[in-house]
Amino acid sequence: MAEEQTKESLAPRPRRKAAAKKENQPVLDRDEAAIAYARSGYELDAHPAFAVRKVHQKATLIFQQIMGEDNLSPPQFAALATILKYGAVSQNHLGRMTSMDPSTISVVVRKLINDGLIHRSRSKTDQRLSVLTLTQAGLAFTIERLKGSIDVGERLLAPLSDEEKAAFMDMLMRISAEPEG
Repeated sequence: MAEEQTKESLAPRPRRKAAAKKENQPVLDRDEAAIAYARSGYELDAHPAFAVRKVHQKATLIFQQIMGEDNLSPPQFAALATILKYGAVSQNHLGRMTSMDPSTISVVVRKLINDGLIHRSRSKTDQRLSVLTLTQAGLAFTIERLKGSIDVGERLLAPLSDEEKAAFMDMLMRISAEPEG
């Protein structure tokens, strides 16, 4: 039962039309709306999803400050570092390993190919698969930037003690490992 409720609560909800009016729905003035908001318990600044979004924005800003001269985004670097770690990988599998949907990984791969950092070829065992590898330039480029990426993480977590960093990373890993649906 609890599992069903969880699945239902995570299922996408249909969008509501903003202009749609229900006949029996009361019209609230500003004071009544503020009271309803206060009673709801909702607080944007204390909402976990909002805090994660702000941390993501900060991480992206730090990434750009440290590695921005390379015209490289965090997802692009994630793709490069993953190919460096695992070697030849299909585009589909790379997308899953880096938590990118098919359209996003497609855009990332296209840019990295255009920049001469990765090469796409057909799998020798399955012609339906695109296999990605680093070019020699991509290999050197990625290795040279690993330290910069580590610096991004260290700068992001700098306000935390070593114990807090370990606990925070453990919590993030647990949350990100939970299946969404």
